[in-house]
Amino acid sequence: MLDSLPLADIRAFVVTADHGSFTQAAEQLGVSRSQVSKQVSALEQALGVTLMQRSTRSLRLTESGHLLHQQCRSALGDMAQIVTLVREERDVMRGRIRLNSVGGPIGERLLAPAVHAFMQAWPDIEVELDFSSHRVNLIRDDFDIALRMGALEDADFIARPLATLSYVVVASPDYLSRHGSPETPGGLLAHRCLVGSVARWSFRARQNPQSETQVDISAQLQCRNGHVLVSGALAGNGIIRVPRLYCDDAIESGELKEILQDWQPADVPLSLIYHRERHRPLRTVRLIEHLLDWFT
Repeated sequence: MLDSLPLADIRAFVVTADHGSFTQAAEQLGVSRSQVSKQVSALEQALGVTLMQRSTRSLRLTESGHLLHQQCRSALGDMAQIVTLVREERDVMRGRIRLNSVGGPIGERLLAPAVHAFMQAWPDIEVELDFSSHRVNLIRDDFDIALRMGALEDADFIARPLATLSYVVVASPDYLSRHGSPETPGGLLAHRCLVGSVARWSFRARQNPQSETQVDISAQLQCRNGHVLVSGALAGNGIIRVPRLYCDDAIESGELKEILQDWQPADVPLSLIYHRERHRPLRTVRLIEHLLDWFT
């Protein structure tokens, strides 16, 4: 029954009952008098009852009409209040934003300062910052925004580039003194390697950037945590391929040494992704704008 009752017809009835006039109801609703009359008649036909007794000069609600008017007027008022709250939620800078990102130095050194600055500018915003290592689904995992590394193929979201991460292949001097240094990417197959989420390492020859090669690495240790990979390399347990910012201090201090000098590890894009929904809360829009500005 409810599926066959248009909300517009119920509203036309309530406004007509409020004013006691089809003409005044039509003026408030912005439609013709005949349109309002047809809507009320359609509602009566759908319910199988008479809601109004009409004369040339006046309208009078029946008992059924009084009952429906009282209940629907209250319900429409509640709905109007809810719609107002939803619109305010969309248009004001308060509420919660759920943001997912790769952790480690990217989350801690690149993203966290940007989030802190945003929260200082908008103190009524609550941010839930998640560094889960698994590749989240924005809809299934209920995130508003995410930062992702690597190629993006999912067409269900919008992706905006934030930065390009430069990678290095490094090992400790102790490891290299014991095992030697590979001369080519293929030489990695004879070494102990500590691997993150990507086991296929891509390289370009520095003297010939068009020359690209890929190596499927057999991991002595596999861990998605960048801190663990760097600490493993510092302990002399093997060779790692990580973003330079993960270990720039260790390279500068000499605790880690770059290898494969004739080969450049492929850079990896860092992107901001969010839902394709047409209307999004103002707080989400502003955070997206803030992050794009922060990283450029």
